[in-house]
Amino acid sequence: MASLFFSPSERASGNVRLLPRVLACAALLAIAVGAVVVAWRQPYTPGSDLGYALGLAGGLMMAALLTYPLRKHFKPLRRAGPMKPWFQAHMVLGVLGPVLVVFHTGFRFSSMNAVVAFACMVVVAGSGFIGRYAYRRIHHGLYGRRASLAELDEALQNSERGLASLLRAAPAAKERLDAFRIAAFDPDVGPAARVIRFFTLGWRSRALARQLDADILLALREHGPKREWDEGEQARRARRGAVLVRDYLRSVQSNAQFTVFERIFSWWHVLHIPLVYLLVASACYHVLAVHMY
Repeated sequence: MASLFFSPSERASGNVRLLPRVLACAALLAIAVGAVVVAWRQPYTPGSDLGYALGLAGGLMMAALLTYPLRKHFKPLRRAGPMKPWFQAHMVLGVLGPVLVVFHTGFRFSSMNAVVAFACMVVVAGSGFIGRYAYRRIHHGLYGRRASLAELDEALQNSERGLASLLRAAPAAKERLDAFRIAAFDPDVGPAARVIRFFTLGWRSRALARQLDADILLALREHGPKREWDEGEQARRARRGAVLVRDYLRSVQSNAQFTVFERIFSWWHVLHIPLVYLLVASACYHVLAVHMY
């Protein structure tokens, strides 16, 4: 059996990956608490100084979203710095702008044009999250270059090599992993089955990982005493085995879903820009109607 343990670099990497999730959860909690307070206490109205300032700030942020496509396609702006900070700003403004507009409303709508503008904003913001999710599935990181099937296949082979010695000691785990991979890439399924497989592959991967944790622990308890491993050592090696298994399952899932996510991102790219223009038009009409009437 391979030497299974967490290195200091792996622990540090895990902490780095965990920090953004903690910060995101804290931000979502703060927004949720603020939303409850505003909706319940109604400390301001959309037309008050604070409500107006929130709407103005949110509207300007969403208007600034147009600078990102201009940076990509307008020649005079192509030398205005690398794309990464522009994309980062686009993502931040695409979240903060709608949040401020929602708080501007006080979670109440007094006119039809406000309802229409809000609905357009929700559609565009939702579209942005879908696009971001698909983008991350086909690129190396959020701002990285586009991945390829060859690279994903190489990552999958590397994961298999890392698991090889572990699976020799846990044949039950190997059987489960082989069955999962065959099912994930099986071409002889109908359209409906492919759709179901696409949407359930992540859930099945997580469920299988939990089953494999038990298989690995059982194998360690069988082989551990022969190698004079105490319970603490067995637990450490079980955790390392869980990391290897999850890396492998993520590689299988990424390979199996890559082509579909490429297609989704292409469709999204066609639809998102017209939706942004629709949002700008509805927001302009809302502002005009508010100031005229």
